Amino acid sequence: MHRLFLLRALVVVVAGLGGLSAAAPPVCAQGQCIAAMVNDLPITGFDLSQRVRFALLASRVADTADNRDRIGQQVLRNMIDERLQLADAKRNGISVSRGEVDERLRQIEQANGMPPGGFEQVLRGAGISINVLRSQIEANIAWSKLVLRKVRGGIGVTEPEIDEALRQIKSNAGKSENRVAEIFIAVDRPDQADEALRTARRIVEQLRAGAPFAAMVQQFSSGASAAAGGDLGWVLPGTLDPAVDAAIARLGVNQVSDPVRTQAGWHILKLLAQRSIGQPGNPAGIRLNMVQLLLPLPNNSSPEEIERQKGVAQGLMSRSKSCADLRRVCNGTKGCTSADSESVALGALPPAIAEAARTAGIGQSLGPYQAGNAIQIVAVCSREGDGGLPSRDAVERGIQSSKLEAAARRYMRDIRRNAVVDIRKNCRI
Repeated sequence: MHRLFLLRALVVVVAGLGGLSAAAPPVCAQGQCIAAMVNDLPITGFDLSQRVRFALLASRVADTADNRDRIGQQVLRNMIDERLQLADAKRNGISVSRGEVDERLRQIEQANGMPPGGFEQVLRGAGISINVLRSQIEANIAWSKLVLRKVRGGIGVTEPEIDEALRQIKSNAGKSENRVAEIFIAVDRPDQADEALRTARRIVEQLRAGAPFAAMVQQFSSGASAAAGGDLGWVLPGTLDPAVDAAIARLGVNQVSDPVRTQAGWHILKLLAQRSIGQPGNPAGIRLNMVQLLLPLPNNSSPEEIERQKGVAQGLMSRSKSCADLRRVCNGTKGCTSADSESVALGALPPAIAEAARTAGIGQSLGPYQAGNAIQIVAVCSREGDGGLPSRDAVERGIQSSKLEAAARRYMRDIRRNAVVDIRKNCRI
C-alpha cells in the first residue's frame, strides 16, 4: 500500500517538463487582485496564474485561455487546501524550514540528473517563479507531518482484522491482485458534486490525450495518496469501495477509468500492474524487505585484509538478533554503512543470498559475503508471498495504510468545513 512520500510524485512532474516551451505569462486583469481569501490569507490572481501555468506545463497541456479557464477552478481549490493545511500545521506547532524545502529540491534535481539550480532554470524559461514549486513542496511536507502527528497515532490494527484479511487473501488465491493509482476530487457538500464531476471529466480527457498521470495527481488530486504519485499500492478485490472495485475490474493495465463516485468524492483510477495472488510453492512470488550492511575493503585487498573484515562482520552478526540490532551495531562500527531495501524479488538476488534468504528466520543475519570492495551482511526483515501469502506484518501495514488514507481525508474535510473561504469571481487570470 502507499506511503506518504513527496519525492516520487515531484520527480515525475519534473520529467514532464523537458522539451516544453511556453508563451509569455498571462497577466491578471486587475494586477494583484484577490482570487480568494482563505480565513485571513489571500491568494492573489498572480499567484493563481503562476500555479495554473505550472499545472499546464507539468501535465503537458497547451497554455491557452480556454485551458486556463478549464483547470483554474480546481487549481484554486488545491491552493486553498494548501493554505488550510499550512495554517493548521502552524496551529499544531508544525513548521517547515527553508532547509527542508531546499533539500527536497536538491533531491528532485539529483533524481533528474540536473545540476543545482537546474529546476529553477527550467521554470524561469517558462516564465514561472520557483516559488510556485517551493510553496507546493512546503505545503506537502507540512501536511505529511500533520497527518503523522494528528491522524496516524489514533490508527490501530487488531489481530482479528489481520486474520480476516489473510482469510480473504486465501479465498482469492489464483485471482488477480491490482496495483492502482488514483486522482481524487473531494466532494464535501452535495452542491459541489456536479462541478467536481466536470473537473474529473476534463482530467480524464487530458490523461487519455497523453498527460502524465503522476503529474496530474500532483496538481489536481486532494487525496493523501497524492504525495506518493497517487499510488495506492497492491490492492485485493473487495478491499476498496464497491464502486471503485468494480471500476478496477474493468480496466486493463495502463488504462484510466471514467470518474467513479463514492461518498467522499470522485475517483479517477489507473491500473498500474496486475499479478496473480501468490500460490504455495511458487518462489517467484516471494518479495523481501531487507537490510544490508557494508564494511569497506581497501583497493586490491590482500587475503589477510579480506579475512580481517570478515571477522569484524562475524562479530557484528553475533551481536544481532533482528534488523534493528543490525542497524544499531553498524552505527557503532567505523566505516560501516547500512541501507534498507523494500519489496526485493527473491530472484533478483545473487543465487547464494537468494537461497539463504528464502528460508532464513526474520531478522537472522546472513553472510558475510564479499561484494566488490566491501564485505556484505544482509538480513530479511519481512517476507511477502512466502507459501502463497504475504507476511502478517505486510498485511498489517496495508490495513493501516488504508485506514490512514481514509482518516486523512476525513481530517481534511473537517478543516475545510471549519474554514472561512471567500472566492472572488471578478478576479480572472
